[in-house]
Amino acid sequence: VTALAITAVFVMVSSVSAFSPQMPIVGLRSVSDGQQLAGNFAGRRMFDSRLHMAVHNSTGAVATMTNSGDGGRKSSIQLKGSPKKRQMPTYDRSGPVVAIHSIGDFLHEIENTKPNELVIVKFHAKFCKVCARVILKYKKMAMQHRDKETPVPIKFLSIESTENMKIIRTLGVKKFPFLQIYRNRECVASFGTGGSHNFQRAVGGTVEQKLNSSEEEWDAFSSEFKTEISEGLEQLELLRLQSVLDNEHAGEDFDSSSNVGP
Repeated sequence: VTALAITAVFVMVSSVSAFSPQMPIVGLRSVSDGQQLAGNFAGRRMFDSRLHMAVHNSTGAVATMTNSGDGGRKSSIQLKGSPKKRQMPTYDRSGPVVAIHSIGDFLHEIENTKPNELVIVKFHAKFCKVCARVILKYKKMAMQHRDKETPVPIKFLSIESTENMKIIRTLGVKKFPFLQIYRNRECVASFGTGGSHNFQRAVGGTVEQKLNSSEEEWDAFSSEFKTEISEGLEQLELLRLQSVLDNEHAGEDFDSSSNVGP
């Protein structure tokens, strides 16, 4: 599901990918409305398309009769909403997936890590039905890695777009579900996951490849994709500045409210 009105398309470049290891490199490019380019991802052709979602939340009307107080009776109509057909799973910090609620949360999880620890970040949206199915597979993957030994530490984050739109925009996430991987504060993978049927191949394969990369492979990777890595660090710096501004504004609002007289 596209996050912005601008069409996002994948363009294949023949080299090992910084965003999707062991696959052709996939770059995210914006083009004007009305133009679409075919891309190649994970060895097969995929076309960028908009998934139009309709959220059905039917409402039932319930008629009731009440006493009017003067001996008579009057009727009224109460609207009763039906339960949602699908609830998006939620996470807390004690679970296998940490839910991010602010820029500060995100930066804390990215910057406070053990040496070479991998941080897997999934981006999703409440309105995205594909995301709802991918979330379950993502949580299962996180639980599996929590219960087994890995070559390096690993943790999993979840970012919902409505609550964290500043993060989404700054990192350039344009479609959902989307995934990024960080290592030593550097973004080393960034790609759309596709549907749940492709999750294990697109996400599971990439995670395993990153977990088992040698130091020599990481050195070669950093050298080849230093431009992309540098851009990712700049995005984190922008988020730090935004976090400082948000904290200052929050402090000003607090001071203003505390100075209001009775």
